[in-house]
Amino acid sequence: MKQHALRLIFLLSLCVTSQLFSQQVSIQFQHKTGYVGVPLPMYVVFENVKGEVNPTLPEIPGFTTQKQLGDRTSQQTTFINGKMTSSSSRIVTFFLTPTEEGTFTIPELTFAADAKTFHSTPREITIEVPPTSGVLEAEIVGTAGDVYLGRPIDLTLRIFMEVFSDPSNGITPDAQFMFQRIRSDSNFGIFTEPLQDGNTKVQQVQGTSNSGIPTSFFVFTVQATAWPETTGELNLSPVTIFADYPLALSRPRRSGFFGSNDPRVEQSQLISATADSPTIEVLTPPLTDKPSWYSGAVGHFDFRVIADPVQVKVGEPITITMRVTDLTSGPVNLDYLRPTLLDRIPALTETFKVPDKPIGGSINGRTKIFTQTIRPRNDTPNEIPSLPFTSYDPSSDSYITSWSKAIPITVESVKTISASDLVGSASQTASHGNAPVEVEGGILANYAGESLLESENISITPMLIVTVAAPPLCFFIILVYFGMAKHAKLPSTRRKGAKKHATRTLKHATRLASANQATEIAKAIRTLQEDTHACAQQSTQMEELLERCNAMQFGGIKDATLASDAATLVEQLS
Repeated sequence: MKQHALRLIFLLSLCVTSQLFSQQVSIQFQHKTGYVGVPLPMYVVFENVKGEVNPTLPEIPGFTTQKQLGDRTSQQTTFINGKMTSSSSRIVTFFLTPTEEGTFTIPELTFAADAKTFHSTPREITIEVPPTSGVLEAEIVGTAGDVYLGRPIDLTLRIFMEVFSDPSNGITPDAQFMFQRIRSDSNFGIFTEPLQDGNTKVQQVQGTSNSGIPTSFFVFTVQATAWPETTGELNLSPVTIFADYPLALSRPRRSGFFGSNDPRVEQSQLISATADSPTIEVLTPPLTDKPSWYSGAVGHFDFRVIADPVQVKVGEPITITMRVTDLTSGPVNLDYLRPTLLDRIPALTETFKVPDKPIGGSINGRTKIFTQTIRPRNDTPNEIPSLPFTSYDPSSDSYITSWSKAIPITVESVKTISASDLVGSASQTASHGNAPVEVEGGILANYAGESLLESENISITPMLIVTVAAPPLCFFIILVYFGMAKHAKLPSTRRKGAKKHATRTLKHATRLASANQATEIAKAIRTLQEDTHACAQQSTQMEELLERCNAMQFGGIKDATLASDAATLVEQLS
């Protein structure tokens, strides 16, 4: 026992010692080659360190350094030959940005952790001039000419990205691959939805890089439409684009028949471009020659009016429905379209009462429908006069008015009765009427008849008994039915039923011929197998009886004791 305890202590000390010796700190680079001006990540890996770590770097010739906030941790547990091994690692990232080309040595670095000092191994890094400057530019152009409120502004975004070619292996990716280098955290502003819908066109043009070297560019073009809501200068958010421009590519190994042939990015640099929206002034139509009922429409429109009902009395409502259809070519936005200001049309307000509150409308395609209620002031109007809809036409710098057709109506006068007429009518009715007669006995004196002598007691009849007793009786019958059905599904009930059925079948089988007897006995035994819980010995006996039934039914073998053996088994199950 003492020897076993000593062995256990030795193994524990060995595990602790192995864990202590496994502590180490190293630096790692993903690539052995970097590029001037492109941040190169360096990972400081602390293995099996328990305490907090806060590494720092000294000045490294040929590089500027920057520490990334936060760190990454991971733990791993393995079992080998019954022995458990645990390890943990913590990774802190530094970005080294090369300032010149050449071959540099990252010297031995010193790090402190768990009250200990660790030293890294020197590493050699080759820094080269980037194979390309990675030009990324963007611009936005807008609608030329004056823009008025209510009309669309067409905007076009052009993204210029330099075509990349890896000189080491001659890989030149296509436009789709380069477009996928654009990062998802870019801000496309008003062009976001068209880009998501895939409404992007691409072409390849020739140009020069920032250093004046002739090169090719992919030009990605996408269009969007803006609808100004107010007059004045149109303010749109700028477009900011980020892209992981490749610096080194490799050819992936094709896996499977449907493997991808797209190159793999080994190294890349983050580049960006910003495109400011052009200055666009949204104008207001001129005041000169503007009608009083003008509501701000710009363009060409069709205007139609219907009224219902057309036969009313003075003061009754007439609903006017105005349909305004935009006939201007191109996209339309009728959200800000307003109807004619009817309360400012003298020909209408002279004989009709018109509300002065703004009204909304419903949009159906290029048509917007407005409804307004007017009421005739008197019985003189015989029509609803022609109503105007005015819009401003920028091409001719003038106002255009469309007039609806006059709508014939009939307004009937309302007969008025004075107070004197009401008083005279009342006096005449009183003089010709009968004088009231006072009756003794109160309100009961208002009725007399034989029905007052009828009895109000409820008589019990057979129909009444059936009506009262039938619902509870039906409910009781239904309750008993469901109770019996539920009881029949219980395992104990099913077992009893199976035994009874098997007993009857065996009694009937003894009077049958050999083949038919074997068939009936087999049915009885299978019923017992399904609906009873037999022990292992009884289950074995059932299988033997079934084999004897098959031999008797299909093999022609006679078995005189088959029925008696089956009956004995049924009695044992009981």
